Amino acid sequence: MALIETQEAMNLNIRMRLMASEIRAGIQKHGIVHHSLFGPIFAYEVDGYNSQNLMDDANLPSLLSAAMMGYVNARDEVYLNTRLFALSQENPYWMRGNAYRGIGGPHVGPGKAWPLAGIVRAMTSQEATGNEAREEIKAILNTTDGLGLVHEGVNVWNAQDWSRHW
Repeated sequence: MALIETQEAMNLNIRMRLMASEIRAGIQKHGIVHHSLFGPIFAYEVDGYNSQNLMDDANLPSLLSAAMMGYVNARDEVYLNTRLFALSQENPYWMRGNAYRGIGGPHVGPGKAWPLAGIVRAMTSQEATGNEAREEIKAILNTTDGLGLVHEGVNVWNAQDWSRHW
């Protein structure tokens, strides 16, 4: 691959930064919506016609991972509200059973949660005592089916029913 000329690289850098700025402005203008329980939150999707999809998905990037990915400060009010929403029953992909609870998604089916989202939950916890992160890691360890491996998805009612071990 040929090296990009210095001026060409500078122009590309400028164009990419401009595009990133425009995307951020669009998210600020259209992607923050008012939720009746949580206040202002990030929508998962907006369509430009005043409709939005309020959910979060277990995969990365996700709304839960926005602070971890460097998009927002971990103490940002909208992010914290969004985090509360994503980890609640208001999120249509929040799954809760007697074996595990966590975020799933439209691609894994009902009753399945991804421990990956639990790892993100632990990593983005701002709780001072560390209890949230500790409890999440314990919950994930209880879904390994004795293999000591984190699975892609876990049935929240039966931890022995899982997909892909990583």
